[in-house]
Amino acid sequence: MRYLPAHFLLIILFALPFSTAHAQPPATQDDGWRWTLQGAAVHQFDADLDQGGEVGVNRYFLNIAVSRQFTSQFNMGLAIGYGVDSYDFSGESGFGALDPWDDIRETRISLPMRYFASREWTLFAIPSLRYQAEQGASLGDGQSGGLLAGAIYRFSETFSIGPGIGVFSEIEDDASVFPILLINWKLTDTLSVETGGGLAASRGPGVQLTWNPANNWRFAFGGRYEKTRFRLDDDGVAPGGVGEDEAVPLYALAEYSWSEEVKLSFIAGAEVGGSLRLEDSSGNRISESDLDTAAFLGLTFRARF
Repeated sequence: MRYLPAHFLLIILFALPFSTAHAQPPATQDDGWRWTLQGAAVHQFDADLDQGGEVGVNRYFLNIAVSRQFTSQFNMGLAIGYGVDSYDFSGESGFGALDPWDDIRETRISLPMRYFASREWTLFAIPSLRYQAEQGASLGDGQSGGLLAGAIYRFSETFSIGPGIGVFSEIEDDASVFPILLINWKLTDTLSVETGGGLAASRGPGVQLTWNPANNWRFAFGGRYEKTRFRLDDDGVAPGGVGEDEAVPLYALAEYSWSEEVKLSFIAGAEVGGSLRLEDSSGNRISESDLDTAAFLGLTFRARF
């Protein structure tokens, strides 16, 4: 079992369907189902690989979720997402010349639960399954899963914070165990630090500084650590092997809201500290390369109904 370094405490945050801003229990039970549709398209520009060559990525993701307030204290939902990361390697030598993988498919299924233990305490649990595999490989061969859980304490109308932990299996690797910080801190009427929901560049939330001016716009700056591992097909340089993409996306976001239910976001930023790794079918390293800072641009949307 692998434990991630403590200095990632503020940025290792996986997809939380519930924002910490909603840690206060509802006044009454809601008998209806609530649907949310989210999507993202992000273009990551070509960046140099230190072992030779270049790589660019186009990322697409779509997620649909449904939730219901079953009682005044208990909320549960189901979220299903599908995405494709299309890699474009180039170069006459080194890692780029290997052209180790192309289109990586991903399916995520999660069962988020939230329990309002009291006016102050809110508890979360999100078991999930992930399937990540190259086009041509079985998604079942790229299965991993785990649990994310945490608790939020509401000190006041403007400050909520709490700890959490995540435990996730990894394809041909030890399980990852990592701490989580859940926070919503309203610094002023328009400025806050939060663990917000959203697909963004990293297809999940991160710690971000948010500014809400008195109009339909919202602006944010944030980042998080991200790592994905996926099964490769049988036709490449590592038949049935494993690929890994690791980086820290830093982003700026501008979101326009037509209403509380429909929002569109423009996003720009850069992945820093990136690295790519190619392994055989048993998880043994074949090749690895660091990646120069990679700029990206994208769009995300969210609709609730």
